[in-house]
Formats: sequence, C-alpha cells, structure tokens
Amino acid sequence: MIKKIAMFLLIGTSIFASPNRISDIKDIYSTVKETLYLNGEKKVKEYKIEYISPDYLRKEVVSPNVNKGEIFQYENEKSLVYIPLFDEVSENNSEDVSNFLSIIKDLKNKDQNDKNFKDNYYLQKVKELKYKDTYRIKIKEYKKVDGYLLPIKMEIFESESKVADLDLKDTKVNSDLKRKELKK
Repeated sequence: MIKKIAMFLLIGTSIFASPNRISDIKDIYSTVKETLYLNGEKKVKEYKIEYISPDYLRKEVVSPNVNKGEIFQYENEKSLVYIPLFDEVSENNSEDVSNFLSIIKDLKNKDQNDKNFKDNYYLQKVKELKYKDTYRIKIKEYKKVDGYLLPIKMEIFESESKVADLDLKDTKVNSDLKRKELKK
C-alpha cells in the first residue's frame, strides 16, 4: 500500500511539475529589444510581436522614433508592411518577419517530433539552435511565462559574426490575441 501511494505521489508530482509544452502555444505577445551589430555600428530597435499559431505574425515598431508605428505583418505566406509616414500598405520583400515565424514553427515542430530536443529543452540544456545554413541562435536565458518555458535572451550569429541580441519582456502566452487586418 505504501509503495502504491509513493508511486502515485511520484507520478502526480512529475505530471504537475512539468511545464506546458511549447508545441501547445496558440499565441504569444512580447516586447522585443533588438540590438543589431552592422559594420561596427550598434543599432537598437524595440518592437511588439504578436504571434498566432500557425501562420500569423505581426511586428509593430516602437522605437526608434523614425520607424515608430511601422507594422510588418505575415499571414498565409503573404508579407505586408505599413509605413505611417506615407500612410501606405505595400508588399514586404524583407524576410525579417517570416524568419521570426519560421523559428517559432521550428521550435514547436522539434518539441513535437524530436524527443532528444524536448528532453534537453525542458532541462534548459538547449543552448544553441541552428537556423538555415548560416545562422545560429544562442540561448542566454530561459524564463517560465504563463507555465511555458521560453528563451527570453538570445544572441544571433551569422557564420561566426554576432549580428544581434534579442531580449524579450512583457511576454504573454495564450492570451487570446486576435488577428488584425492590414489591408492594401
């Protein structure tokens, strides 16, 4: 009887102690501070990201002031940009937003299909992710947000050169975000 109770407690504790799976995320909101390193110069941007599974991502620039209010939106394989200076929506050729979306989808896919990744991720042992052939994402810090373990501080490298730092804050998960229209 004592063995059965101990086994029940052990199983119950491990079930309730495990974090929610990133593959179950329906939406994410976060403010991102991005520090870019280009030609020896450092440029800082801040923007809000809204992701709704499986294919919606919206990035709204908060700073610098010259870009404030610009909105980049990717949905159904279509990328649009709103430029407030011209009050104009046009197609966006930049891969910036679709890359961000691809990284989120890749994490969710690995969580569902790669047992080794999943085991190491939830132990915070995944310190680096490869993206495409030339990019590496180094995870500097994890944080549990609304029951989900997320990377919140990252460094991006292209080949061996550091190209960016990303810091996420004010992050919310599964907060019932709604898609916003950005029409031409």
